[in-house]
Amino acid sequence: MIRWLAIYLVLGRLFIWAVQTSGPSKRIWRLHPLLTELGECDFCLGFWIYLALGWAMKINLLAPDYIPVLSEVGTAIVASFMVHLVRLGWVMKFGVMDITDN
Repeated sequence: MIRWLAIYLVLGRLFIWAVQTSGPSKRIWRLHPLLTELGECDFCLGFWIYLALGWAMKINLLAPDYIPVLSEVGTAIVASFMVHLVRLGWVMKFGVMDITDN
């Protein structure tokens, strides 16, 4: 189970990155301000990606209990939030901070 969970989290983060950086999806984000906001928000986009992945991979963090739809939604929220926090921590630790005033 731990191996599948790790694959689920890493695969989801790769999908988030790919969707945020690909040319065709950038054109989609410009169609509407709401789509722009979705495309720029790791947590928001991650929720939808982890929801689809959780459904496809049958990942349920609430196991052994299963409540249709709510189990997938809860799993997506937890996964997206945890990966979002890890990404923020990674950027704070290893990212380059621009302190110039434009």
